[in-house]
Amino acid sequence: MNESRQRWWSLGIAALTLAAQNGVLMAFGALYLPLLAAFPQGRGRVAGVQSILSLLGGLGSPLVGLFLDRLGPRRLFQGGAILAALGLASASQVQSLPALFLTYGLVAGLGLAALGSPPNMVVAAQWFPGGRGRAIALADLGTALGASLLVPFTQILIDGFGWRGALLVLGGLVLLLVVPANAFQRLPPASRDDTRLPAARRSLREAARTPAFWWLVLLRFVSGIGFHLVNVHVIAFAVGTGIPALQAAAALGAVSLVSVAGRMTVGWLADRIGREVTLSLSYSSALLGIGCLYLLHATGWSGWLTAFVLAYGLAQGSAGIVSAAKAADLFSGPRFGTVFGWIALASGPGEAVGVWAGGAIFDLTGGYLPALGLSALSLGAGVLVIWMVRSTGLAPLRG
Repeated sequence: MNESRQRWWSLGIAALTLAAQNGVLMAFGALYLPLLAAFPQGRGRVAGVQSILSLLGGLGSPLVGLFLDRLGPRRLFQGGAILAALGLASASQVQSLPALFLTYGLVAGLGLAALGSPPNMVVAAQWFPGGRGRAIALADLGTALGASLLVPFTQILIDGFGWRGALLVLGGLVLLLVVPANAFQRLPPASRDDTRLPAARRSLREAARTPAFWWLVLLRFVSGIGFHLVNVHVIAFAVGTGIPALQAAAALGAVSLVSVAGRMTVGWLADRIGREVTLSLSYSSALLGIGCLYLLHATGWSGWLTAFVLAYGLAQGSAGIVSAAKAADLFSGPRFGTVFGWIALASGPGEAVGVWAGGAIFDLTGGYLPALGLSALSLGAGVLVIWMVRSTGLAPLRG
């Protein structure tokens, strides 16, 4: 297969992989209430299962990036899918919360980490050096489509077969979709001499000596808090205001559907008007969506949930697209998988904090409104951080 055709095949396979991976991750929002009923040990503790998945998604990124550079995407993604399916199938049989932490959180979490956005965005960015924002956005469409389909589908499975049956089906889908498709996944052949690249593009050590590297790390961390807190707890929040569970799950799925348009817009704008302005506009839309949730709580009018879907959905996924494109601008090269893996590491702790904090704050205060405030504060911080990335660039750290 020639390179022109292979790059589009690679982009499509990356989108499919992300659809399966993120669909399973987002499905926890539908599984959350049934798991609370099965393991009534507090919302914070049960949400901790998803925190482990999120934590592994971030902390595993450096290792995933290293494996991507050393082994290539085919073996990485196929191995991750097998491990994720094994973890989900095992989780469907557990009888205790610690066992759920081990199977769903740890085993499935390790597998899903290998299938996540960082390695797939690296593949997209490497194949399309002249239009990274748009290529990353196209691959990231899988993230949106997977969640929009699998979240309501998981709720239907739960209603028909319970949460255990839902986990079995999700594991089977990951196995059947990801393993065959990634038999055809490739990275582009090296086309540049390492010695002609800036030092920051040649090694992780040199990249880590720049302030921009650490600002991008912080951006991934605060964005993880802001978005994942809402993503995991919004169904429980909406149900608490009187919205039926299936309607709430459909709303979360619709967020991902709306984000299809948002991701394409973000990718196009990032290449046209710059990464910083694009992220600022996108996060402003997310903040507007969070404001709609406050109004839903105050009025009980379901129309505010629709407004949330539109405003928040347009911003969903923008953090990954913009941070990956900006990182590729600064650090693209033969070790980009490793470098971006360390940047993306911060997403996991941020997401874990967001998921845990949402449940813990509810347990402490009896409501979700203070937790939504934490989400809004985190996204506001992200806007400031992306401008710091621009102001520092590849300038070396002082001292």
